[in-house]
Amino acid sequence: MSAAGSKNKRSRSSRDDPEPLAQKKKKVIVWRHEDPDAWVISDADLAKMKRDQESAPRPVKIPTIDYFKPPTWFHTAEVFAVRESGSEAVLSAAKFLLGISSSLDGEPLRRCSGFWVDWDEEKKAGLVLTTAWLIRTKDAPSSVWSGGEEYAPHADVTVHLLNGTSAKGTLVYYQPHYDIAFLNVEVDQPIKLPTFREKDVKFAEDVFRLGRDNSLDLRITYARAEYRNPNMYRRYHNVHFRSPDGHGDDNEYDNGGLVIDLKEKVVGMVNLPKRFGTFIPSSILLNCLDSWKKYRCIARPQLGMMFEAIKLLEPAHVDMLWRMYNIDYGLIVQEVSKGSNAEILEIQKGDVIECINGKPVSTTIELENVLMSTCKGPSGAEVHISVGVFHTLKEQRSTLELSAKLSELGEIITS
Repeated sequence: MSAAGSKNKRSRSSRDDPEPLAQKKKKVIVWRHEDPDAWVISDADLAKMKRDQESAPRPVKIPTIDYFKPPTWFHTAEVFAVRESGSEAVLSAAKFLLGISSSLDGEPLRRCSGFWVDWDEEKKAGLVLTTAWLIRTKDAPSSVWSGGEEYAPHADVTVHLLNGTSAKGTLVYYQPHYDIAFLNVEVDQPIKLPTFREKDVKFAEDVFRLGRDNSLDLRITYARAEYRNPNMYRRYHNVHFRSPDGHGDDNEYDNGGLVIDLKEKVVGMVNLPKRFGTFIPSSILLNCLDSWKKYRCIARPQLGMMFEAIKLLEPAHVDMLWRMYNIDYGLIVQEVSKGSNAEILEIQKGDVIECINGKPVSTTIELENVLMSTCKGPSGAEVHISVGVFHTLKEQRSTLELSAKLSELGEIITS
């Protein structure tokens, strides 16, 4: 067929088609098949279908039969050995676990968790413990030992109650060193208070980390407690999480949440919600709560030193220290702050602190608890601490009287 014939054929097809091209363009093809006669739907029909869908009654969601997507790993095989006892503990502890949010100048700031720690029946007010991260506007640039965090004490705080309502939270105190905060909340309903475990968790003990997301759904992370020596990014009072493969995440909702054992007792509060994050042990929390009730502040002595526990070193290293110095416990001095009383008393890097106020200390958590229980008082007060030191270079022991001031701020080490 010639080119002219083809042109004439296309022209005749266009003229013979009863439907104008403009009308074709108004049609929307919603399903296509190899069949050229596949059906099409017009704009008018499409608009009518949309109106029918919008006017149709919404399906009723029934929580008892609706599919629930678990925001946890509690249903996995790795938790099989502790699932039954852990489930009972988790469901009981969840009754005093809350959701908390903050805003600054009308803009959302943080979202985390918290839990009840006290109740005033007469005032119908409860005390909530959570993380000071709730009102933090700026994190430390690198090392927590150099300072740099910033907070907004005037931020608006909302406590999300378990019945679906919300209440205004009044910030009554926050403490940067331990990174905790107390909120006062007026509620006219019964409150369940937790039971704290006085003794800290053991190494590799099973624990559950609990938090609530922005829908108040319970978040559950199975982990084991792990003790490590602190580094430049961690303070003395941290215990670490060791989550099995496939467990845990970096979700901020867990911050300020609970850490419980298999008997429902609180063993800590989350302060770094990562898979290998950290929590503040219950012994520290109880000392903090006691100090705040007595002095309306939580202050600790500024020692001007950083430490590393001998018992958390490699066993072969511990054996070598025992063979050389007959020492197998205590805190090795890692840094001495320039101009501090510790430097004036000639405590040097590498020396070993064996006891504080006559009490042996083998971990930095033990150190914190000894300091908090024997050196309580208002911020700014001066205390005198008896320090038992093994001077490594001299291979001599001495007992020194160290003067230190109580402070609510984090200790800054300068060199």
